[in-house]
Amino acid sequence: MFQKISIIGTGLIGGSLGLALRQQKNQNFKITGFDIDSKSLNVALEIGAITEKANSIEDAVKDADVVFLCTPIGEILKQIQIIAKSVRSGTIITDVGSVKKIILKEAEKIKNDVYFIGGHPMAGSERKGIYSADPFLFQNAVYVLCPSFNVPIKIVNNFIELIKLTGANIILLDPEIHDRISAYISHLPQLLAVLLVNTAGAMGTDYLSLAGGGFRDLTRIASSQFEIWHDIISFNREKITEALDNFINGLYKYRNLVKSGEIENFKIEFETAFKFRNEIPSSRKGFINPLYDVFIIVEDKPGVLSKISTALYQGGLNIKDIELLRVREGIGGTFRISFGSESDAKKAIEIINSLGYKVFTRE
Repeated sequence: MFQKISIIGTGLIGGSLGLALRQQKNQNFKITGFDIDSKSLNVALEIGAITEKANSIEDAVKDADVVFLCTPIGEILKQIQIIAKSVRSGTIITDVGSVKKIILKEAEKIKNDVYFIGGHPMAGSERKGIYSADPFLFQNAVYVLCPSFNVPIKIVNNFIELIKLTGANIILLDPEIHDRISAYISHLPQLLAVLLVNTAGAMGTDYLSLAGGGFRDLTRIASSQFEIWHDIISFNREKITEALDNFINGLYKYRNLVKSGEIENFKIEFETAFKFRNEIPSSRKGFINPLYDVFIIVEDKPGVLSKISTALYQGGLNIKDIELLRVREGIGGTFRISFGSESDAKKAIEIINSLGYKVFTRE
């Protein structure tokens, strides 16, 4: 297994990777970090995301078994060749970029005794920077891998075992398929969230002051940082344009139905959306295998969630995922707690009922 790891870019993703790997006490990873932002690098060392700093990319990677490129896509494209010339034979170079085809194309130029495995942990956040680093960011998230053709199966399998230590679920994809899927389920929603906020905001702040939970849920990612999205949009233009065109066609269809008063025609649209939406295993970040959901309605009181989680722990249950779905200050809200098996979910319902809380499952 790998022992010496380098992380280039100690922001949200790089810092979270470092923290997740260093939680594995039986592995004793040596993690060297480099970032052009010295403050970010110092914080990464202080919080334990890395074990040592390097003064340059070359110094950071020279002894590495695995190098993670956790920088914007434009920087990744520049760094691949620099790093490939600086690492030892047999080193794995990987990235975390949201676009894969162009990165894999660039990786084709590196020497054959260095292996490149494209990566995309689908666990981002509207937050940014090392201060938002989270060792549990990748728990239950899909981590897409796109190995270069020259990478032996054994090397890929070893790397998969490393990534599994973060709690992520691995899926192998062709780079072009990855980019098309990402355009529809990640890149298009980002642009729609931005446009929706700007459309409502342009009407005046009074409009936004009335925004409720639905609007906030739809637009949470509108707060994402443009510095990250500049490269994503730039390097996946073709697939994003395709997704936008299809969405625009749908908007024109809906506009015409509204304008002509053909409201009943929306019934099939709502029913189809309901069907598709329910096919998404929402308890899984990134959507691979569904978990078993339990929904709990609680009052807005201190310690309620702690009381529930403690009771579940004492009952021998392992919570796989948890999410606050809706809340009203002073009244309460609904939590979704997910389990790995149907039997665990049923046992959880019994425990939560015994505490006096209303609990239900999605039929």
